[in-house]
Amino acid sequence: MVGRGREQALLAAFVTEPGPGALLLRGETGVGKSALLDHAAAHAADAGHLVLRAAGAEAESELPFAGLHQFLHPLLPRATGLDAARRAVFDVVLGRGDGAPPSLMSLGIAVLDLLSLTGSERPVLLVLDDGQWVDAASADVLGFVARRLTAGPVRLLVGVRSEVASGFDAAALAELPVAALPDGDAERLLDRRHPGLDPGVRRLVLDQACGNPLALLELPPYVGAAHRSGGAPGGGGSAAGGPATGPHPAGLPRRLQHVFGTRIERLDDAVREELLRAALDGAGTRSGGRAARYRMRDVDEAAASRARRTSRARDGRAREVRTTPPTPSRCGRS
Repeated sequence: MVGRGREQALLAAFVTEPGPGALLLRGETGVGKSALLDHAAAHAADAGHLVLRAAGAEAESELPFAGLHQFLHPLLPRATGLDAARRAVFDVVLGRGDGAPPSLMSLGIAVLDLLSLTGSERPVLLVLDDGQWVDAASADVLGFVARRLTAGPVRLLVGVRSEVASGFDAAALAELPVAALPDGDAERLLDRRHPGLDPGVRRLVLDQACGNPLALLELPPYVGAAHRSGGAPGGGGSAAGGPATGPHPAGLPRRLQHVFGTRIERLDDAVREELLRAALDGAGTRSGGRAARYRMRDVDEAAASRARRTSRARDGRAREVRTTPPTPSRCGRS
């Protein structure tokens, strides 16, 4: 990984050193949360820990305890070491027995007991990716458990998208923000994975990616093709028939559409209207025709203001794990 030394060091310390028992990684789509979770899981496995992984799926977000089942299923053989009451709780929740649904506290304590029993054999690391898609019942239980993991042998790592609400937003867990790459690291990543890019294409990719690793890795083919044809990626030329100035979502992979789409959704209504007017500039004019170009008003200032408000709101909601302030990216985000 490029530019993630600070995050890797924090995760290594989280896995092996005394401290909080749970940590939430939060960042936008494509910023590298999954790669950091993979790094932490590999570090824990090398240290002899039992690593249990789960991933939220939007298709299962309405199925109670679907996410929790991913963690519990490999541990159920060990449940024979628990008392009958604890085993009965798991049987009801997982559909293997009859009875009234247990309370959050009863289920949470049963999960803690099972994890404690497993951790008595060797340390355990639970890794949950795409936590924003985990069903509400599982998120509640995992939050209950996470707040009670202290300096013991069990740790929980959760990755969530910053632009999607999740059941962990109010869980009061320590957070590690995963920000966009600073300019220098973004350039190194792009040059390493796409050496020899045309200077114009390289500049456009860096400007549009804003330090997002997914965009840096996947944008070049689309921007390059548009640059060679004199049009916007995904089809069509610019309003004046000149080279493209940014990606057009029609031809981009769904993951990249989500990266840029969520950035736009977070903007104020007035700013989105200005962007729409600019995007439609020249639409309907004949090929080669000249038209007055639309000049956007107050967009940069409004977008920056929105980013600052979002950052302040999040800072007030969670405890962040920081050692040194991250370097701002070319888009003014940290």
